Amino acid sequence: MAKVIHNIILLINKAEDLENRSRRNNLRLVGVPEKADGTDHSLSSLFAIERAQTVPFRPPPLGAPPRPVLLRIRDRDIILRKTQDLPDLTIHGNKVSIFPDFSAEVQRRRAMFLEVKRRMWIRNVQYSMLYPSKLRVVEGGKTHFFESPEDASDWLDQQDLHKPST
Repeated sequence: MAKVIHNIILLINKAEDLENRSRRNNLRLVGVPEKADGTDHSLSSLFAIERAQTVPFRPPPLGAPPRPVLLRIRDRDIILRKTQDLPDLTIHGNKVSIFPDFSAEVQRRRAMFLEVKRRMWIRNVQYSMLYPSKLRVVEGGKTHFFESPEDASDWLDQQDLHKPST
């Protein structure tokens, strides 16, 4: 029985890896207004789009936020680096955020770090997320890696204890 469960877990992990590999060249744009297709060329000056689609396919109800747009492009990582240095990207006055496109499971695991990343941002601690869901923190010339938000939060609490009070 244990061998069967082990094999099922291996197959689930393999399917997850394959799904994320198939999304390797995708970007997820959040905040693009509905019906903005082809009416604003601020994105096309940044990169050549191979394919674009909204997710889910059905339009949202009136008043709901716009659907994310998925873009398939060749140089995803270069685009992500370039857009980090730009001022806020807007389309028709709406702020648009650009993210790598990951599977729902990877997005869920990364979302678990949101609170600790917010705390680090407030304290001006340099951090980044590594694939699939590992937090890298650079503090005082040292690099730390965390696979759980609890470990990162405990580390941050320890840093707060060792800082001199002002």
